[in-house]
Amino acid sequence: MNFWKRKPVLGIGIGVGVMGAVALAVRYGMRRTPREPIPDDISPAIFATRVASTSHGEMVYHISGSGEPLVFLHGIYLGASSYEWSKVYPHFTMGHEVIVPDLVGFGESERPGVPMDATDYAESLAEFLLETCPGRQPVIVASGLTAGIALLLASRHPERISRLVVLLPTGLKESGKWRAAGMVALVGLPGLNRFVYQNYLSRPPFIRGWLSRFALGDPSRVNEEMVRVLSTCARQAGAEHAIFGFLRGRLAFDIESRLSRVLHPVTILWPDKATGFPIETGLEIAKKIENVRMVQVPDCGILAALEAPERITELLTSEIDGDFRLEGVA
Repeated sequence: MNFWKRKPVLGIGIGVGVMGAVALAVRYGMRRTPREPIPDDISPAIFATRVASTSHGEMVYHISGSGEPLVFLHGIYLGASSYEWSKVYPHFTMGHEVIVPDLVGFGESERPGVPMDATDYAESLAEFLLETCPGRQPVIVASGLTAGIALLLASRHPERISRLVVLLPTGLKESGKWRAAGMVALVGLPGLNRFVYQNYLSRPPFIRGWLSRFALGDPSRVNEEMVRVLSTCARQAGAEHAIFGFLRGRLAFDIESRLSRVLHPVTILWPDKATGFPIETGLEIAKKIENVRMVQVPDCGILAALEAPERITELLTSEIDGDFRLEGVA
């Protein structure tokens, strides 16, 4: 238990207890955080920006290229957006129609106040794929909690997907371990929770600390662009709702019993420096999927696509454009 108090699943509670958060709230006084424009870095210039409608909210997405559809899905964390994959997905436009959305509640997409659970996200993605890839089955590339949701989606709507490449698919057994974080108590305090979010959690110093101590395998790889984009996305109006929903346990879901229903080819990419996620966890997940390949990613943390985009691009090229071969998980 002490380990998870220090290092909860997504690092939301790094070094932050309820009393420390309250003290910082007092320090900042009643300062308001203005909404800031989303940085241009969130998407390369060659991509068009469009909007798709789902029953849970509108999703902004970026699209370019032609060929077999390839959809990149970012993880769920403070300041998350399609920016996570922005150093990787442009390399695939020569042979694929690349589609990269912001999930509902994140980035430039709609940020509703109504809490969403894992099934809501899976259904919103199913609707998104139906609108953006009608009559086609895209390859899905997803990370973190969203990788777990993508597996849930595949088990519920197998006709919407051709295959999956999932980077560190959390949201399985680990999805409940956030409960040990000190911030869980804070999110239940109306007014104070939003105040602390705006004046501390969403600010660059906290984002930089989270990247350095938890998200990247090598802290020296943190750069100002990462901090700027994540903190700006985290400060958008309504961005706190999705994070509070996560901390309240809305995304805790049982996927283990459904993994046997995932019949698509699945490649699991597992960063070897993902704090709190030993390779054994990935192997246990892989054993429950019928058609699976396990690939360890060296010298990377949970945001491997930002930390080592060249390495991730090379691995994805091999997995997506090469022949899938079942080689076991041992």
